[in-house]
Amino acid sequence: MRPTSWLLLLCGYLAVWQPLTLAAEVTATLGSLAMRGPVGVAELVAHALVAAVAFAAGWGLWSGNPNGPALAEIALTAGAAATVQSLYWTWLPRNTMPGDRLPLSVVAIAHAVAWIVYLRRSRQVGSLLTRG
Repeated sequence: MRPTSWLLLLCGYLAVWQPLTLAAEVTATLGSLAMRGPVGVAELVAHALVAAVAFAAGWGLWSGNPNGPALAEIALTAGAAATVQSLYWTWLPRNTMPGDRLPLSVVAIAHAVAWIVYLRRSRQVGSLLTRG
């Protein structure tokens, strides 16, 4: 069974949008990475791990893996945490106005919570779990 509608959108967000966000972050940072030091490198590696988990979760949902929904919840939570971290405590370049930090954090958390609620209530996702 291939995902449809909302589940397809979630697969795209996890497997495409998250890695593209990492690629943009790496592109913006690469020229000044030596100046940012080990903390900047560690932050970039952590964001790469979040993107890798997100890709695996999106692929798991797309392919109908029964563990896909659980991995997607982990990826969504980690993605929201990485977003909040990058808004408040970052060594990497950001173009965020200080007054926008709280609203963007609330949106990132609400976005993750909404998808997690969807994963737990969706009949299509439930059918993945019962097949496993």
